[in-house]
Amino acid sequence: MIMRKCSVCGEEINPKRIEILPNTQTCVQHSTVEKKAAVTVQMGEGDHTWTETFAVDREEYRKLEEMENNFRKTTDLFSKTDAIDFDDEDQEEEEMSDIKHNLNLDDLIDIIE
Repeated sequence: MIMRKCSVCGEEINPKRIEILPNTQTCVQHSTVEKKAAVTVQMGEGDHTWTETFAVDREEYRKLEEMENNFRKTTDLFSKTDAIDFDDEDQEEEEMSDIKHNLNLDDLIDIIE
């Protein structure tokens, strides 16, 4: 078992840390490396999907979060629709009237069949 002292505080470095990071010169407390963040990504299509997990630096994670938030903002603009309140009879009649005016005879036949 390798014994090594931290170059900053002089305390003994945990043997497990040395086993995992053989070239480490500092203890966990004095490490300059930030904690990693995990990003999960669904891969594949249909019935053949799986989830991959990636470890990324905090700065990369912040950039990914920002990109995702911007993406959600743009997709939210396209996904907002006017809801029909069928409890409101006036609104229902108005909506149905609009639908009827926008349909032609072929569309009506397709709906009936």
